[in-house]
Amino acid sequence: MLIRVFRLTDKFSNALLKLSAWVTNSIVNQVAQLRLSIETLIVAMVMALVAGAKVSQEASRKAVAVVQVTDQRRRAVMAQRAAALTKVTETRAIAAKETVVEDPLKSQNRLLSAFTVLLLVSLIGIVLWATQRNSATETPNTNSGFAGVLPQNTAANIDPTTESRLPTPAPTNTVPPPTFSNWGGTLIFSVREAGQEDLFILQRGDTQPRRLTNNPADDRDPTWAPDGQTIAFISKRDGPWELYTMDVVTKQTTRLTYNPHFIGAPTWSPDGFFLAYEAYTPETENLDIYIVAVDGSQGPYQLTSNPNPDFEPAWMPNNPADPNSGRRIAYTSIRNQQQDIYIMDLGNPSDSAAINLTNTPDIDEDYATWSPDGQAIAYSAVSSGIETVSYRRLDNSSQEIVIGRGRMPTWNPIDGSQIFYTQPRQYAEYLITGVYATGFADSTNAMIVNGIVSDLDWTAAEPQISAVVANYPPIDVPPNITPDANGLYTLAGLQGITAPDPYLNTRVYSAFNALRTAVLDKTGRDYLAQLEDTFWDLSRSPEIGQPRESWHYTGRAIGLDRNLALRGNDLIVMREDQEIGTTWRVFLRVSPQGQNGVLGEPLRSIPWDFNSRTSGDPQAFEQGGQRMEQVPSGYYIDFTKIAADYNWFPIQADRTWRQNYAGVLFWVFVRTDGLNWRQAMGEIYSQDQINRFLNNEPIDTPTRVPTEAPTEEPTAGPTRTPTPLLPDAQ
Repeated sequence: MLIRVFRLTDKFSNALLKLSAWVTNSIVNQVAQLRLSIETLIVAMVMALVAGAKVSQEASRKAVAVVQVTDQRRRAVMAQRAAALTKVTETRAIAAKETVVEDPLKSQNRLLSAFTVLLLVSLIGIVLWATQRNSATETPNTNSGFAGVLPQNTAANIDPTTESRLPTPAPTNTVPPPTFSNWGGTLIFSVREAGQEDLFILQRGDTQPRRLTNNPADDRDPTWAPDGQTIAFISKRDGPWELYTMDVVTKQTTRLTYNPHFIGAPTWSPDGFFLAYEAYTPETENLDIYIVAVDGSQGPYQLTSNPNPDFEPAWMPNNPADPNSGRRIAYTSIRNQQQDIYIMDLGNPSDSAAINLTNTPDIDEDYATWSPDGQAIAYSAVSSGIETVSYRRLDNSSQEIVIGRGRMPTWNPIDGSQIFYTQPRQYAEYLITGVYATGFADSTNAMIVNGIVSDLDWTAAEPQISAVVANYPPIDVPPNITPDANGLYTLAGLQGITAPDPYLNTRVYSAFNALRTAVLDKTGRDYLAQLEDTFWDLSRSPEIGQPRESWHYTGRAIGLDRNLALRGNDLIVMREDQEIGTTWRVFLRVSPQGQNGVLGEPLRSIPWDFNSRTSGDPQAFEQGGQRMEQVPSGYYIDFTKIAADYNWFPIQADRTWRQNYAGVLFWVFVRTDGLNWRQAMGEIYSQDQINRFLNNEPIDTPTRVPTEAPTEEPTAGPTRTPTPLLPDAQ
């Protein structure tokens, strides 16, 4: 047996060597050698079948003889491969006269050869078919899917005389625009665009989202009532976040709550008489789940009382086959530094009786949504920087089925066969994707939306809804700044700013002032009046362990006071791992006067504690900190989100951030305008100066200070009297 295996391996290896030798010979010689190698391979395959069938010893002896004879023929051919074609022919003629033992499995050999050829032909056909199929799916399927880049402020039923801020671009070809899924129903969601959050819908046949609301205040968290014509949502149109309902056909809106503190994430009961929602109260200083009657006749009733936040409720739909139908609420809860999906039975509404559906210490789940039959729950899950959509069935909750990469899922309410969710492509562009709920799969059906998409909800109804047009102006208008005679831009001094060198490139000067004003409006505090860093002169060296290509040298970076994260709760940092690297999300606490619900929102994630590095905990020291033990109370704004409205973005932490605090970099925000570092440097320095700086060589004019006022007057800075940055009373 070992001899046959050895010879089989030897024949296959020599066949590969023979292929190399044929390259140097003539074409005719290569054909001849190929024929011999095929014969050798067929014989070797026959030997394997002989061994598997355990033929008689006599057949095995003869098969070995065949291999030996074939090996002699191969060696003779290899020795004479440089000879001419005539010699090869003579050699083969002589070899043909040799006595060869008849193969006892000759018929089986022929059958195996025919089967092999048939198998190869079939395989080639399958490959060709699959390739054509994949190529076809690269083109959006306008019959069963939906795709396309969508300007959001136009629609077929909008008055064409009304001016739209984002007009539909002129078509570049005659291909008809893709349409929304033919699965039926109506999808509603919120979009954050130009610093504004409004509600949009998609219905069967739509080629773009249609705007449902256009209030100067933010509207978000929409959810469909069982009748498929009414929605509940939250809005700041009357000051603080409050709960509203709207008839989507008549646009009639009704305010349901008059609570000065935060309310969000409503969800309807199956009978349409009640709403569950999340709310923050000064008594508990915490997010909890509440229930209120839609007509105001009952409630609100507090459902949860866990010391840590409970939020994002989802009410179980009716199912005649389930005796507990409509009597359960799923929600997100943070307990023991772990964020999971819980289910509470309204027959026993206590925190201790709530069931932990996910129970995953290293994964943060959120945004639970029920399947139409109430037997499964889909949700978002973040692990190692990757956010996926998954679901679990109640009868087998230990098994998690991953659907795809994305967040905020919603089920197809008609038959539950599909799940829709959102996927960020870049900050200002999201996908709405729909896939079948059968396992992880990439969808060829996706619609691109300009803005941050969230809070998807799907109803089976298709009411006749008219769209509205946005009339608010863009918040980030690029300044018309011209360079000097050398093609360089100047620096502008920042007014009322305390910083070592309070200068910025004139091209981002107005954007900084606009961001500063927005932060003051939303927090009641002038956080950007005191910065750790702005512009760096070329004579300044980077911090230890940091590269020379710092964006501060370009005049396009600002640095918050990093020490705010080490003292008090004025600046909170959330760690956000990416597939490669780590970034941070910064939250700023609103002023004491704004802690009544008028400004900001409660936190929903556990912040990162940098102070724990020096607590004596070896693990916290090695990891550069750890999560806080609990979520801080009070109201905050998401500074990272607001900064992105003005195209100021955070940068990734240095890979050594766990050991080197200077590499954390959560405090640095940059506005690149699509430039790389060298291009940004080229706006204010010559190429010779840049090269000398990178090579650490002396520079003739290392100091770069404003030489003239900006050619365009930037937006004026804040004029309000800000609240001092002092620790708030807890």
